[in-house]
Amino acid sequence: MTEQEFFDHFGDLTAEQIATGILSELATFEECQDTGVFSSTKQTRVKEILKKKDMEFFESTINLVDLDEKCKALEKYLRIFPKGIKKDEVVKMIQEIRDRKGVEKNNREKEETMLQKLENDINAYTPSEIRSGLSDKNLDYVCNKYGINKELVKKFRDPFLTFNDIPQDKDDVPVGYTDVFFWGIPSSGKTSALGAILSTIKIDYNMEDPTDDIKFGATYRHSLINTFSGEWVYIPGRTNVDRTQYMPFQLYQRGEKNKRKISFFELSGEMFRHFYEEVYNTTLVEIDQEVEIDQTAEMDQTREEERIEKEREMRTEIKKTFESLELLLNNDNQKVHFFFIDYNREIESGKPDKYGLTQSNYLEAAATYFRDKKKIFKEKTNAVNVVVTKADQIQGDDKGKAAKSFLNENFGSFMYVLKNQCEGYSINFKIKHFSIGKVYFKRICEINREYSKDIIDDLLFQINPQRRDSFIKRLIKKINS
Repeated sequence: MTEQEFFDHFGDLTAEQIATGILSELATFEECQDTGVFSSTKQTRVKEILKKKDMEFFESTINLVDLDEKCKALEKYLRIFPKGIKKDEVVKMIQEIRDRKGVEKNNREKEETMLQKLENDINAYTPSEIRSGLSDKNLDYVCNKYGINKELVKKFRDPFLTFNDIPQDKDDVPVGYTDVFFWGIPSSGKTSALGAILSTIKIDYNMEDPTDDIKFGATYRHSLINTFSGEWVYIPGRTNVDRTQYMPFQLYQRGEKNKRKISFFELSGEMFRHFYEEVYNTTLVEIDQEVEIDQTAEMDQTREEERIEKEREMRTEIKKTFESLELLLNNDNQKVHFFFIDYNREIESGKPDKYGLTQSNYLEAAATYFRDKKKIFKEKTNAVNVVVTKADQIQGDDKGKAAKSFLNENFGSFMYVLKNQCEGYSINFKIKHFSIGKVYFKRICEINREYSKDIIDDLLFQINPQRRDSFIKRLIKKINS
């Protein structure tokens, strides 16, 4: 029956037929009343039928799984039963479905955006972001496209690094070691490089604990080695405040008897902030974007207190690090320096950090600091190495030449000051490029140990082994007795 036929023959319809027409949405109860031929007896009977159908219709909708079908059914319920028993509940359910569909639509749009970005850049997102943002089907697609096992993404966990104390006074520093300094601003890649180097030493060379009673940095060294030991590794994320670590050990090649006593000293990236403040006699203050946008807005008190506390902790850590740095720079041990510069960061953005400064600003300040503190390099330094990290991103066949051009174009002042100091003190100066391997999703790496071996071989060349150590000790003991 059509709507027109329903109204043309309305006076002849039974209460059951009218109720069926209402349930079929040919008309509403109010429209039936407007016909003028809807008797009170039929109205009462139709209401009885509709009341019974009310619960039946509602119960049939709540079991629907498809959200679109369910929403349409609930909307139909409100049209048929505008004053129905479950009216309020249905209104709420419709709103919840619409909200959920809105979220799902937003998620679909975000997923599509993720896929588009990942088509061009495998490191556009972290494993955690990908796990939460991509469906299993699309995760399969992305992993297959780049040839990575999706289980590496699904099982990703942040590596846990254990930190140790660092030397606090002169007596803490082992004598007769070559102190190897790893410099780099926050997120320059020095921790990952250090992990790759240490794990490669463990795999392809010989490493022993120091013979001295004080064994700084052992657990940190072990956690780095364990983190970077496999063919596929998870790269540690950056800590809230960079930590400085001091790691003495003995290094020698397989089959070599004489050992090199080495202390790796990983400097907190925030140390460069200290150099900048020291050189230019200033105090750096974090730029707060909200305050910039609205100078009249009051900063949330809790947030401000947290910022102040974080700043206090950072400055305490930097002060502690600087005191240890002074100990090591001024002792009689020989020195080797590695300055790590992030290629990818400079090429992709080169933008100032939260203090309004660039990687170049910090490095120039550090070079000036070293220049003014001439005793740092004079007589005690074997070699200075400037290392361009993330070299897998460098375009062209001759990455070494490209790395030099990159440094001259972006860090000319730093390179000029540093190189002049090395020439003045006849210090071996090298430019190197380094990569831990192919990185996927920012935090998963297929490790390439060739770059690490290159740096290790340089250390073997730049640092003299301890020769006839036991004989000399016996001779000294005999003389003293």
